[in-house]
Amino acid sequence: MNKTANVWTDLDQILTTSIEDLEKDQIGAEKYRGARKEWNDDVADAEMEVTIEDLLRDDYYLGRFKIWESVRQELADVWHMRCDFDVAFIAHEKTLQTVRVYALSFEHAKRKAIAAYPTVHGQSDEVTVRRAHNVHTVVIETPKGTGKDFEMSLAIWLLTREFLIQPRTEFFEPYNLDLDTTISINCMNRSEDQAKKVTFKELLPKFDTPFFNDYFPPQIDISDMQDKRQYPSELRFPRNVVIFPGSGSAATGLGYCIGAGVIDEANFMERTGSSKRALTGADEYDAAREAYEDLYQRQESRFGAIRHGQMCLAGLIIVISSSRTTNDFTQKMKRRAHNDRGIFYTSKPFWERKPLNLSGKTFSFDVDNVKVVNSAKAEETLEAVTAA
Repeated sequence: MNKTANVWTDLDQILTTSIEDLEKDQIGAEKYRGARKEWNDDVADAEMEVTIEDLLRDDYYLGRFKIWESVRQELADVWHMRCDFDVAFIAHEKTLQTVRVYALSFEHAKRKAIAAYPTVHGQSDEVTVRRAHNVHTVVIETPKGTGKDFEMSLAIWLLTREFLIQPRTEFFEPYNLDLDTTISINCMNRSEDQAKKVTFKELLPKFDTPFFNDYFPPQIDISDMQDKRQYPSELRFPRNVVIFPGSGSAATGLGYCIGAGVIDEANFMERTGSSKRALTGADEYDAAREAYEDLYQRQESRFGAIRHGQMCLAGLIIVISSSRTTNDFTQKMKRRAHNDRGIFYTSKPFWERKPLNLSGKTFSFDVDNVKVVNSAKAEETLEAVTAA
């Protein structure tokens, strides 16, 4: 065998590999464990342009799941509050043009607008970015049996994808965080066991989609988890993104920075008339309130930045629960939303959330006296519906 030929062959392979590695570094290419495809800057740019409507309808993302139109619209409304930015091009203190763009951050919105309007940008000496709805908390109060956990799992899917696809330098710079920071999405429930059950039984299957299988598969066997009764302490993804079923303080103890949080079944969490357990010095202990305040403070300290005099968070806190009384935590948040535009509260009756084969005809009912108003007319309406 010709040793000289072998040396040249080995050298050629080394040079080829080095060139490929250099090219990958230049385009930010990386293939994560278990992924089918390589993630790179070009893919990232394309994925950041996908709108919330496409994410909810396209089979490559969440379209293969049967999402009720009411849930789809609710999530779309929330995401447009987060992702619709108004970018103004200014010259000599006069606005040349204002454009609205759909983006994942203030930085992304500015970059996107400049790329779309290079001529106007060339004429301007300043570019400002504002968000009309600076929403930081979403409160969803739902009747039982209307897909509460399902909607929550879709919201977490959207937030997880968002944290994964953004360029790390651009994403972390406003918050002065290291590029290897671990981002935690906290999922809280009435108990740690319940939080784990919802995370791994309801949420985990949502990540068995083409997009996540192509680029960011969960670092866990999805099919294996379906049959387990004891679950891991967390659900890990590439790029140091973690879904953590537990409290904010527990996540921080692990060195995680909280990027988003969910409080599930908030109205069924512990509540007492004693102030002994209250961390905030309140007259009573409300576990949901304590959890919310803790999540907000921890999220603000890590992923909060002042924009035009307002605190803006990178993620969301989602409070979701079925209804109980007028003194529920969700009802308290509803009243709080009147003075805080950053809180979005929504509640729909059963028949507006869940698709039902209803006639649309109505009759009047006196709830105080528990009787039908104008029973003769109500009977006529019933007969007409039955005949149809």
